[in-house]
Amino acid sequence: MEEQEIKRRIIEGMKEKGLKLTRQRLEIIDIIAGEKSHPSASAILAKARNRAPMISLSTVYYTLDIMKKAGLIKELEFNDRDSRYEGDVSDHLNLVCTGCGKIEDFRAPRPVPSEKVEKKTGFRVDSARFEYYGLCRECRLGGG
Repeated sequence: MEEQEIKRRIIEGMKEKGLKLTRQRLEIIDIIAGEKSHPSASAILAKARNRAPMISLSTVYYTLDIMKKAGLIKELEFNDRDSRYEGDVSDHLNLVCTGCGKIEDFRAPRPVPSEKVEKKTGFRVDSARFEYYGLCRECRLGGG
């Protein structure tokens, strides 16, 4: 998804849910829509403080939480590192580097369509998360 499309979708979704669009929230939306790196809350805070110096980490977490609960962003939770966030909620693979922690998107259809799962098992899929773990090009070549 393109940055402007992600930003528009999140802002429209916030309005539809009756959520206020404060200056601080708009900064967070800008960062999530523009960052392909799947930033952590602390990385979002660091960038947001460039234009909204008074923003707090609790404001960032609260805003991310309400956007996640509204289905406007995805939170990628990990056992061994900080959660990361992305504004692209379309189906795609996340390529997670176990060396440097970078996360890249890879466009691909779902391995098994959710309709097929439901038809065969009765299980209705609400969301899915697809990840491959390994080493990115930079880490494989010794630069990461």
